[in-house]
Amino acid sequence: MASCHLLCNTFPFQTSCNLSSKSNTSSFQPRGSFSFCQKVQFRRTPVVKATRKQVELVYDPDEKLNKLADEVDKQAPLSRLTLFSPCKVNVFLRITSKREDGYHDLASLFHVISLGDVIKFSLSPSKSIDRLSTNVSGVPLTGDNLIIKALNLYRKKTGTDNHFWIHLDKKVPTGAGLGGGSSNAATALWAANQFSGCLATEKELQEWSSEIGSDIPFFFSHGAAYCTGRGEIVQDIPSPVPSGIPMVLMKPPQACSTAEVYKRFQLDKTSQADPLTLLEKISMNGISQDVCINDLEPPAFEVLPSLKRLKQRIAAAGRGQYDAVFMSGRFDLLHFNACVTVSYDNDGASLDSVLLSLSYSLNAMPHYVYAVKNLITRMVSSGSTIVGIGSPDPPQFIYDDDEYQDVFVSEANFLAREANKWYQQPASTTCSSPPEFSRSAE
Repeated sequence: MASCHLLCNTFPFQTSCNLSSKSNTSSFQPRGSFSFCQKVQFRRTPVVKATRKQVELVYDPDEKLNKLADEVDKQAPLSRLTLFSPCKVNVFLRITSKREDGYHDLASLFHVISLGDVIKFSLSPSKSIDRLSTNVSGVPLTGDNLIIKALNLYRKKTGTDNHFWIHLDKKVPTGAGLGGGSSNAATALWAANQFSGCLATEKELQEWSSEIGSDIPFFFSHGAAYCTGRGEIVQDIPSPVPSGIPMVLMKPPQACSTAEVYKRFQLDKTSQADPLTLLEKISMNGISQDVCINDLEPPAFEVLPSLKRLKQRIAAAGRGQYDAVFMSGRFDLLHFNACVTVSYDNDGASLDSVLLSLSYSLNAMPHYVYAVKNLITRMVSSGSTIVGIGSPDPPQFIYDDDEYQDVFVSEANFLAREANKWYQQPASTTCSSPPEFSRSAE
């Protein structure tokens, strides 16, 4: 709470501020970095000289926002909403072919799990801007964030003009291959639809969401889905595994470059297992090591040998503890809205040389190309998570070895949702990494 202390002579102050009557705070127009937000509180405190009095004016910068929100509350049927935004694992991931547009076709069993973020939405009095805040660093807070993209997409599709104050309480680590950002986007679309009286069907939300991310449509399933195409073709299925099966997620802090993974990926050396056969085996017998195939695991391990070593140590230490140990996560090539593909598959081209060619093809100014480079550097580096199915506890060496002191660890379970309802937050989920600090931006 900020405070401002003003010392005034008794009579001049009474003449100009009229303390004897009710204060007219609405006529006060502040300037500078603070705002006049709370009802002005006056306290008269005697000082040594009888001819002077001390008046303390206390301002609460949050109160103005609360008052604005209260006004919105009075005018809207729904003005505030808190939703759980769960992440997912890929129980298996087969890469089946390479497409003409540079993406790869996949076949995968996606399943929602109980680890997730919490997002708070409030209707904003503004009709022109969303304001996003979060509890951790490293999360974009402007138009780059999938939450903002989802809200913009909903307004574009429906013609509504609702804007929001959003707070993202982040629990899912970024770049973990768990679809945290995609889930946030799906949750934002669901929220925007609720605020607008459900103008769109779930099917429409699912179809629209593929325009901003391949994994987003999955979260409009009921928790388990057989996904093909780029991941946007979602076949909703009953959960093939019991929800009570525990698991533990372990994500090292090291990043795994998407570009480098695809540079090493060889389609002719992938597993030949039929994905539908894998799905049938899981439905009949549950999750076992032989069905947890990820075709991107070998090239990812080449890029990041420490990730391979971590998986091997977990599997060795967890014999009898885990039914399966596997890498969850997939990596997408980048595309620009201008239909220019940034690919590192050919000739080992460096990012700088690719961007130089891009600048010539788009006749772009150098400062624009450097901005694109910074964006790509953030986006092409992602990590992957090792999942142990069958126990919520990591092996003891995760706690004992200094090498793994920065590994993110969380227990989880499989999760589903009811028809016409969003995912419900479980009673508790234990994570090893606390939030860092808060940031906000308009």
